[in-house]
Amino acid sequence: MKIVSAPYTRAHSFRALKRLHKAIIRNQVLNSDLHKLYQAMLHLERYVERLNRKSHKNRSAQRAKA
Repeated sequence: MKIVSAPYTRAHSFRALKRLHKAIIRNQVLNSDLHKLYQAMLHLERYVERLNRKSHKNRSAQRAKA
């Protein structure tokens, strides 16, 4: 897995908080784990963004070949 040292964007933070808020509403999170879970959600959001960017590039390349 590639390690990215760039800071998280506001979009990453917002989406991570949105996921965390949903988990809190569903009573899936303990209060003592909020900080750890928020950090994990930030990592997840960055990873999902990278996956989406790669799949978008692959689809664009396939369309150009056709």
